[in-house]
Amino acid sequence: MKIACKRTILCLSWIIAIGQFLIPGRKVLSAEPQRVRIAYASRSSSAMPQYLAQTKGFFKAEGLEVELIQMNPRLGATAVVNGDVTFATPFVSTFRGILQGFPMKVVFVHLKKGPYFLMVRPEIREVQQLKRKKLGVTTTKGADQLVAEEMLQAKGFNPNLIQAVGIGEAPVRMQALVSGAVDAVCVAPPHDLMLQRMGFKALAGPPEMGLPVAGMFTSDRLLRENPQLAKRTLKALLRAHQFILENKQEAISIMLQWLPLTVDVATHSYDLELKTLSGDGQMTDAELEAVISRIGEKKRPLDEVRDFTLARQAVQELRSSK
Repeated sequence: MKIACKRTILCLSWIIAIGQFLIPGRKVLSAEPQRVRIAYASRSSSAMPQYLAQTKGFFKAEGLEVELIQMNPRLGATAVVNGDVTFATPFVSTFRGILQGFPMKVVFVHLKKGPYFLMVRPEIREVQQLKRKKLGVTTTKGADQLVAEEMLQAKGFNPNLIQAVGIGEAPVRMQALVSGAVDAVCVAPPHDLMLQRMGFKALAGPPEMGLPVAGMFTSDRLLRENPQLAKRTLKALLRAHQFILENKQEAISIMLQWLPLTVDVATHSYDLELKTLSGDGQMTDAELEAVISRIGEKKRPLDEVRDFTLARQAVQELRSSK
């Protein structure tokens, strides 16, 4: 009898275990999360959606184990194509790589227009004083340089009369301005306010047009072989966007964990940058054509540079789940 009883218990255990897999819609809790590596340019508010999605568990809810990696923006496109990272977020440098033939696409947009400010040393009072001066930039022809040139042209100044010096991310550019190594920098919040409080002047900004500063770029290979991974990543980021837009105070609190800011500076950054996050992660064809005409030495058909199919699907799935 004892042996028969043990056999009965063993059979029931197997039936229950098998049932875990057969019940429709039931998630297998033991499934291993899929690893995703996201390269971002600098520790700034433009990388907040990724940090918040990780902090609030939005990535985890999609079965993803995400690693955020700070990387020089010029390396992002190469890292994606080589498979060293899954996504790269710097917009201009990565998008330029696509226009030059890299087999990848933009699949999501965080910020369609960065609120840049042209900050100058206190003794510079008007734009013509920038002749033969130095402009500190992230990388040659990066977003901050292109936007700075746009604002200078709008004020009647020839950008060819100022020397662009590649320095690095925003905190480094800010310190270069403070030390006198350069005479001007183009920075986004919160660095504009931080510099103003140290006596530096905003000579221009934010721009009328501007350029996208952050998005999600991935390889054509990933889109063919594992579109579900990409879509789940975008769903988590859409949830992060929604959370940021609807929960200002908590978003600011999380920003203070991410960046060494005071509350008022973080609030300034939120009001000028984070509340302009894209609601659906997409850009129109006209908007993309405008970007191509401004940053691309070469042109490619839109179908070869963007694919918002997964972003649209992610939006619909989130709406239907409410």
